[in-house]
Amino acid sequence: MFPFTKNFADSVAALGEISLIERIREKLGSASPPAPRGMGDDCAVLGNAPENAQRLVTTDSVIFGKHFDENVPARDAGKKLVRRNVSDIAAMGGVPADAVLALVMSGDVAQTWLEDFFFGVAEACAEHGIELSGGDVAGAPVQIFSATLALTGFAEKPLLRTGAHEGDLLFVTGTLGGSIAKKHFAFTPRVAEGRFLAALPSGKIRACIDLTDGLLKDHTALLPAGTHAEFDFENLPVSADAHALGGNLVERVFCDGEDYELLFAVAPEFENELRERWEKIFTGTPLTRIAKIFAGTQNPNLSRKLPAHAHAFEHFRPKK
Repeated sequence: MFPFTKNFADSVAALGEISLIERIREKLGSASPPAPRGMGDDCAVLGNAPENAQRLVTTDSVIFGKHFDENVPARDAGKKLVRRNVSDIAAMGGVPADAVLALVMSGDVAQTWLEDFFFGVAEACAEHGIELSGGDVAGAPVQIFSATLALTGFAEKPLLRTGAHEGDLLFVTGTLGGSIAKKHFAFTPRVAEGRFLAALPSGKIRACIDLTDGLLKDHTALLPAGTHAEFDFENLPVSADAHALGGNLVERVFCDGEDYELLFAVAPEFENELRERWEKIFTGTPLTRIAKIFAGTQNPNLSRKLPAHAHAFEHFRPKK
């Protein structure tokens, strides 16, 4: 559904800011707590961190024409905004808590579209126990819609991107590639899996990241200086959507992006125990060893498998 309307009576401009905020609060329902924890004051008053837990905070956006288009239902766009932030919390082994949301949009956004967007936000907040405590609304020129969520969470033992060693193994949850078919807006953040990894014996899960920009780019964030990852190309967990879309499947796995799966480094001596523990709990979530970390920065095997033009997503990268 197209977010914008030429009929003034149907637009958010016809509501005005005060009525618009009340309408948003209404559509959020129980996801929006009463003040002072929720909307109503200059700041939200949040609770303290649970004992022995550290507070996490992340922020991410969805922009019409960039992260979704008129082929994505408004409700799914709202869910995507929340879930992609939750995925960051999951990658740290945490649980989500409170959030604030900032809108930048033009007055020609249709009221019905915005209501559906916030229905999606509310549903995703309910899925993960998130309270949306407030935010901001700002106007913009015609046919612009951008929503940014700042999400907090808690973790007793946060997983970091740093800490991997030469010789460690790289594992990934789920399947990869083909996200444009549906997964980029219909995915499940791996919160339970992240918490499981964070609770394992200290030093066994060395580092972790969620795959958003693509495996080609994101895996390098886990590599120690002076190392590279040798991938098992025969064992890549290629998604059904990637197979259906066709083309170079290795390129799809490495470059499609927005998989929202967890990629993590594991101490090699812990591989068998990890698999045994995983299979007892996550029967519906595949776990695949896809690479091992070796010394040296050159990775000829990967470059030979990918076409010369292949690249992962990167903000502000010129289109060729």
